[in-house]
Amino acid sequence: MSVDVAKTVNKVLSPHQKAVAALEQAFDATFVLWTREEYAVWVSSSPPAINPSTSDPSLPGLMLLLEETIDTEKPNHIETFPGQHLLAVPLKGLRHDPRCCAVACLTTNSPELLLQLAEAKLQEIQHAKDLASIHEENAFFLKQVSEDFEELAFLRTMAERLVLEDCSSGTDELVAFMLPMLGQTISVEEFYYLDAESGPQPRVDQQWFANAEQASRFSHLQLENLVRHYNDVAQKRPVVKNQIAELGLHSELPDLHEFVLVAVFSAVGPIGWLLGVNKVQPEISTEEEPLWQLGQDEFGTSEASFISTAATMLASYAHNVAFIKERERLLMSVVSTLVSAIESKDNYTCGHSERVARYGKRLAAEVGYDEDACERLYLTGLLHDVGKIGVSDAVLKKEGSLTDEEFAEVQKHPDLGWAILRELEPLSYVLPGVLHHHERVDGKGYPDRLERNEIPYDGQLLAVVDAFDAMTSDRPYRQGMAVEKAVQIFKEGAGTQWNAALVGAFLKILPDILEIKDNYVRPPLPIRSKTNHGLKIIANPNTANL
Repeated sequence: MSVDVAKTVNKVLSPHQKAVAALEQAFDATFVLWTREEYAVWVSSSPPAINPSTSDPSLPGLMLLLEETIDTEKPNHIETFPGQHLLAVPLKGLRHDPRCCAVACLTTNSPELLLQLAEAKLQEIQHAKDLASIHEENAFFLKQVSEDFEELAFLRTMAERLVLEDCSSGTDELVAFMLPMLGQTISVEEFYYLDAESGPQPRVDQQWFANAEQASRFSHLQLENLVRHYNDVAQKRPVVKNQIAELGLHSELPDLHEFVLVAVFSAVGPIGWLLGVNKVQPEISTEEEPLWQLGQDEFGTSEASFISTAATMLASYAHNVAFIKERERLLMSVVSTLVSAIESKDNYTCGHSERVARYGKRLAAEVGYDEDACERLYLTGLLHDVGKIGVSDAVLKKEGSLTDEEFAEVQKHPDLGWAILRELEPLSYVLPGVLHHHERVDGKGYPDRLERNEIPYDGQLLAVVDAFDAMTSDRPYRQGMAVEKAVQIFKEGAGTQWNAALVGAFLKILPDILEIKDNYVRPPLPIRSKTNHGLKIIANPNTANL
């Protein structure tokens, strides 16, 4: 057994430093830290401060004292001269640390008191260490609880956004909302969404950085190649890679330390990928992390599961948006078909429904309708005369004046329109305007002879624009009147036939209305091809020779 005096510990572990400082304060003496390394070699942390005549490193008594102290894990002493003692105090190291002792030369006539004081001080040091550990553990679990609440808040917000009433907010808006929350919750330096809807290959669509002032360490092409490399695996399960440099992976990306990749799937296939790059590293500590804190600088199952949940919600949102858009496309097709059916009955009124819809939308905006309400009013205008499908062609196309019976038949078209549309629940908002666009504020209109505020506002608004187009358009029995004459009629009928405020607003925007009127060109009806829509005609063999 020997002691390597020349070799000293260059870096003293912080817990041992704290213990030595506490012992020096308690005993008012200088302690030297001795560390037992391989092959039973004892090394001092600094030149011994013990009396040279008694602390010679080759002194067998010191070596035996150190060994006995480590073996018993209790303070021990030896008397070197009468009244002079070497006190050795064991210092419990952290996991994988070498064994250490703090040694001091003390003068006392009661060595037992030295041992008792050393034991008490060790207990105090251990209690302080345990208390500090509890504080750290509490702080760590408080951080975990906070992160759990952040995850719950994120998932709740995402769930609320999945309840769609319309598709005004697309997938891009949801991704822009969720990336910062995802990045902050899983403590990632950079977060990316790569889109697959614009093509078969991944394309960086949106990005988020924990440090907004720091530019990305990677080009879009590098990230797209990374996703392409792991795409097959990502379509089956989340991809988590840690310690990339140590494993010798992706040497072309020296700044890539770890990443997590999750594919986003909708009902029709992959629509994108969520990619988190580099975990935010905790503050550097000189002490070894406790077991319950290991792995905080890596991506794990919790992060992958959390991102997978977010990806599922994003895919559901994308599916809902696609479904709603398809539903709206179908509704618009139904509306277009109904309008075409109406106008195919009477060449003179072709374009009337479309013009009324455009006039109505402009007037609605003028009187304060929001964008969605203007669109609803537009559809109401398109469908306001759908009930004329049930009016006979003879009446609609009659060139002379209508008899009372014929006019009564025409007056049925609001009720007929309501009956046709009432089963289309998504279009229920058009019913008030369709049913009441021929009411008058003086109660002399039809079908219900409603007065003033009894008339739905959509009906009052459409009454104005419908009358303008009717007055200024050619009919079988007359030519369209001049705009000036129509304006004069509006002024005379404001407050009796029409809502006076709406008439005032209409006349205010009359230049816009006339621009719509002059620029309107009704698109021609499609002409069927003679190829039978591409269907192959199979001849009847029994009539082939006829």
